[in-house]
Amino acid sequence: MQKPVTMRMLAKELGLSLSAVSKALNDYPDIGPETKALVLNKAAELGYSPNILARNLARKTSDFVGVVIRDITSIYGEMFKSLNAAARQYGLHLILYDTDNDRAVEKQCIQNLIDSMAMGIVITPVSEDVSEIVEMTRGRVPVVFLGGKATEDSVNYVSSDTAAGTEMALRYLIENGHRRIAMVCDHKQSSSRSRKLSVYRKLMAEIGEPERVFNSGEADQDILRAGYRQGCRLLEAGGDITAVFAVKDMMALGVIQALTEAGKCVPGQVSVIGYDGIDESGLPMVGLTTVAQPRMEMAEKIIGILRRHAENMDLGPEHYLAVPELVRRKSTARAAQT
Repeated sequence: MQKPVTMRMLAKELGLSLSAVSKALNDYPDIGPETKALVLNKAAELGYSPNILARNLARKTSDFVGVVIRDITSIYGEMFKSLNAAARQYGLHLILYDTDNDRAVEKQCIQNLIDSMAMGIVITPVSEDVSEIVEMTRGRVPVVFLGGKATEDSVNYVSSDTAAGTEMALRYLIENGHRRIAMVCDHKQSSSRSRKLSVYRKLMAEIGEPERVFNSGEADQDILRAGYRQGCRLLEAGGDITAVFAVKDMMALGVIQALTEAGKCVPGQVSVIGYDGIDESGLPMVGLTTVAQPRMEMAEKIIGILRRHAENMDLGPEHYLAVPELVRRKSTARAAQT
């Protein structure tokens, strides 16, 4: 098997010093353009590939950020695109890990990033208890928690304001004449879900309507299927529901499927609104009204926090709550007069 091409081999091949080759490959300003071109051309010719870990060890840092996502099929998988765009503005590169909601996998991913001297880590944690993550990374690598699971004052976090977004969605339905509004939730307990539920209960009490909450069970791991099952349940419960607020867009799509199969017209008889603003919600055949998270704004804040804390690990925690946007589409309409 052919040995990998090293900088030392390049230097010998070109008759240059190891220092000159290193400067050319790392784009140092004090290397002439002719020498730089010579080195780069020879590196491409011989198939040179840099040893990232060795380079990071020499620098005591790196130019890559680890993104650890608990479920790549969620809105956070789509968020990766925005993070990548924000990172590129500063010459940073992203490495993506999907933990599949497994805390042991999450821990291993974080350890890999620490060992590789990542510049920073963005993480959507599996659990709201992030004490182990904080202990692993303290003083070693800056971390920003993304989403509503970790919003303690002692950690860096960026999240959308779920309470404001939920109120935005429900008041939109109420202003359009809806009173009999159901809420469809997934089975996962989180502070974000709790905030949405609290706002729903507050507004239902405000308009004098009973709560109509439908929670999926542990068996409903697939969010679309969970929404479908809860859509079937709310149909069985009756009560002439005129609107549904789902805590996730994929659940809202499942609800729409159940309503449509039962012969209910959306939005003529039942309006449906989701939360997150996933790409699928905007497809012409879907047209889901949703509360969209401002992904690019959040991504830019995350990269900014990481860069500042990479420069100075003694900085205090930074927090950012982004205001979401209500995106009105064809899945909602004024309540029918009865």
